[in-house]
Amino acid sequence: MIWVGRLTGLFDLIIRAIEPLTFALGMPKQAAPIFLYGFFRRDYGAAGLFDLQQQGSLTGNQVVVAAIVLTLFLPCIAQLQMLIKERGAKTTWLIVLFIYG
Repeated sequence: MIWVGRLTGLFDLIIRAIEPLTFALGMPKQAAPIFLYGFFRRDYGAAGLFDLQQQGSLTGNQVVVAAIVLTLFLPCIAQLQMLIKERGAKTTWLIVLFIYG
């Protein structure tokens, strides 16, 4: 999905759409792709945060806020697939509703 999104330009549109949200969280513009990739794979998001922090683009407070956001929003696609496999679709959707509720 990541490959198709990048190839078609869909990811660029989504990234531009979520940039205002990253600004609202006090994050730099470079954090928007990290949140998007983190939705697909948490480890991609964590690696992106690490890279931004190593480059000096994030303060300590920004790293904490970004880590909390990556942790608390809907489980990444990979985790969602595992939940469906292990718990079944009904229980998984109840978990998702609980997270949003």
